[in-house]
Amino acid sequence: MNVGTPVVREALICLQEQGFVQRVANTGTFVTQFNAEQVRQLYALQVELEALAFQWARPRVSAADLQELKGLVDMLLETGKRGDSRKFLEQDYSFHRRCWRLSGNFYLAEMLDRLMAPLFAFVVLAGGAPPTTPTGREHYALIDALGNLQEPEFSGVVRKILTEFAFSRLSGISGGRSEPAKERAPHQTRRSDDAP
Repeated sequence: MNVGTPVVREALICLQEQGFVQRVANTGTFVTQFNAEQVRQLYALQVELEALAFQWARPRVSAADLQELKGLVDMLLETGKRGDSRKFLEQDYSFHRRCWRLSGNFYLAEMLDRLMAPLFAFVVLAGGAPPTTPTGREHYALIDALGNLQEPEFSGVVRKILTEFAFSRLSGISGGRSEPAKERAPHQTRRSDDAP
């Protein structure tokens, strides 16, 4: 392959902006890796930002949008029945990305995508967590909340479901050693310098 240094440099800068690689000054460029605490912090942030995206989407969502989301979940469940973990997780991510876009805020949607795409690629897909029908069905509750619930019930339901999703992912990644949602909310993650 006949590719010059400027093209490679530009590609690495693009990958760094998307979070897939990290540059270390005077050392090199490395594929992004996450430790357990970083994963917990990213999921805590996702819950907060995604809850905001759902709040902003609620007054904007149309019947056609809700139907589109339902179709995405129908496909998600069908894939889960076939046991295709990778496709299930990809479709799950597509559903959430669509919800972020429904917020109407380009920057919020882009921020969530930049935060979660590397985590999804390097942690969730690599973990190979098996698809579960109950987790898939919870997406219908998010659609129902978007179409039918008002505040404050709406935010409570959405935050509960998003938190359960995050803890489900954390449990799958850590082999079930993650704390249950009831004991520690995602915004209460322990800093690395805190005592155990």
